[in-house]
Order: sequence, then structure tokens, then C-alpha cells
Amino acid sequence: MLNFLSKAIPRIQTDLSKWKFFFCDERYVNETDPESTYGTYKIKLVPQTDLQLHQFEPINVNLPLAECAADYEQKIRVEFGASVGSIPEFDLLLLGMGPDGHTCSLFPDHALLDEKTLLIASIADSPKPPPQRVTMTLPLINNAKSCIFAMCGASKAEMVKVSTAKNSNNNTNKLSPSCFLNIACVR
Repeated sequence: MLNFLSKAIPRIQTDLSKWKFFFCDERYVNETDPESTYGTYKIKLVPQTDLQLHQFEPINVNLPLAECAADYEQKIRVEFGASVGSIPEFDLLLLGMGPDGHTCSLFPDHALLDEKTLLIASIADSPKPPPQRVTMTLPLINNAKSCIFAMCGASKAEMVKVSTAKNSNNNTNKLSPSCFLNIACVR
């Protein structure tokens, strides 16, 4: 995703100062940890673009995991002026997909796939390291105006076929934002 954004953002003709970035999922690690998405964007994306750090909303890892997720949900609600019970509408979510079909930190057969109330949830038992993460849930993802799936690699090719097949029971078929676009490159 970072490589895609690093190449695409400088080419976009728009006022980047109006953009605000929230993370669809983030590992519950300090920003100096190589696993931190925010930390990686801070070091590799911001210096290559006209984006500023204040446009990115990181999670607060100084809070316990569940409180961190609740805090992030609250930050989103404040940004959108959304009260409890309403669901904010992101203009665009950029999503990836793992070889097992997971997106964000919503893994196959995990209880978070059935979450209906929380917009942001914590996960303490991720099957992919690190085990502790903060993730958007399906109600928030599905309320986005647009979602783009960007994924590369031969290991994901079969999952792309399965996910886009009619009557597939894959996780991605639980996604239903108003505009859904798949971008895949297979190497």
C-alpha cells in the first residue's frame, strides 16, 4: 500500500491539505516499531509528498488495547461530527487483502466479522503477528462511499478469484460499500 501511495499521491491534482488519514487497521505497537503502519508512513510517505504529519491520525498505544480502540473510534466520530449510533461515511478506504482473504484485521472465521455495534475494535488474538491490533469493523467499512482493494503477489491471486466469484463465502463478500473496486496485480 505504501508503494502505491508513494507513487500515486504526487500525481494527484488536488489540494492535499484538505485530506485527513485514518488507518483502517493498525498494529498495537509503538510508532518506532517497524510493524507500525503510522511509523512507516511518517518516515517513508510524508517526506516524499506534500502531506503533513498532522493529517494522519495515529492510534494511542499508551492506552490499554480496548481503550485504544474506543479512543480511535471517538476520534473518528469527532472528525465526522458523528454521534453514537450513527456511522461516519469515509470518502475512500484503501484496503489490502491477505492470502487468507483477511482485510484490515478481520480474519476468516474471527468473531470480529460479526461485530455490529463497534466501529473500531481491538483484536488481541490476531493469527498474523503481532497479535494485538486496532481495526475498522464491517459497519464502518461498509458505510464508506468508496473502497479500493489494492493487492499484489501470486500468493493472493487465488484468493482474488475466490473472493470475486459468484456465491463466494469469503470474508470480502461481507463487504458492501456503495462503490467497490478491486485492483490486483499478480507477479
